[in-house]
Amino acid sequence: MSRILSKLPEMKHLHSEILRALLYYDIWHYPLTARELFAFVHVNSISFDQFLQNIERNGTGKNVHFEKGFFYVRGKSPAIVVQRAEKERHARRMWNWARISMHIIKRFPFVRGIFVSGDLSKNATSRNSDVDFFIVTEPNRLWIARTLLILFKKTFLLNKKKFFCLNYFATTDHLTLDEQNIFLATEIAHLKPLFNSDLFYKYLQANNWITEYFPNFKIEDFPLPKPSNRHSILQRLLELPFALLPSDAIDTYLLNTMKSVWAKRYPEFDEETRNRIFRCTKFESRAYIGNFDEKILALYEQKLRQFGVAD
Repeated sequence: MSRILSKLPEMKHLHSEILRALLYYDIWHYPLTARELFAFVHVNSISFDQFLQNIERNGTGKNVHFEKGFFYVRGKSPAIVVQRAEKERHARRMWNWARISMHIIKRFPFVRGIFVSGDLSKNATSRNSDVDFFIVTEPNRLWIARTLLILFKKTFLLNKKKFFCLNYFATTDHLTLDEQNIFLATEIAHLKPLFNSDLFYKYLQANNWITEYFPNFKIEDFPLPKPSNRHSILQRLLELPFALLPSDAIDTYLLNTMKSVWAKRYPEFDEETRNRIFRCTKFESRAYIGNFDEKILALYEQKLRQFGVAD
């Protein structure tokens, strides 16, 4: 859904782009501040100050409402602003649990970076939200690291994922996503580092294609948690035995085992669909059960058509 940028931000065009940005976040009933709106609007020919001046002078269009510092799609209850504040208060508590989990995860073999994604990365959690982790591992060790972490969760956490949801893994030598769309661009833009800030910025640079969707986005415009950059001595000790083992073969075996698990667990999907939903490669592990990303993109497209701003 990549789109060509307009060089001339005529008001009709700007109003349409503002509405398009808000409609995506409307899926989660999430109003935006002026700074957030500017970061995610698809116009790059004006500065933030010019953006504010345009809004003050010409408004944001008939389908956009502004209340108490937040913009949202007209027709929604003003309670959406109160709900965002409640979600932010809840998120502050969730961050404490996220940091505790991070200090556990960073000690596992071959973990090189830990980022937070999902609801918590947007500081918008509810009682139903999990702490979603994106973990970067040493090359050719992703499946060893993943298996050890999953075993820990199943054994010591009784398979509870509330504060230990391991939804995405990648390796340090393959940071750029092959798939590119507004859903993934949004998730990357909201990522927050908890361990290894250098690797976090390297990941953002490797995925700077998100500026095709968000040309005004700058990570420094958004608050980030204070990350831990200290590597664990325990982790180094736990990695020593693997130097004596055929670790490359073990990693490949665990990868192939997981492919078989997905095939048996979801026989209703053909191989192509299964490979798209459950990414199992030497450099990536990702599971969007229920085609979550495709459902979000379809719902977004439906909203765009409903308001007459689809491509």
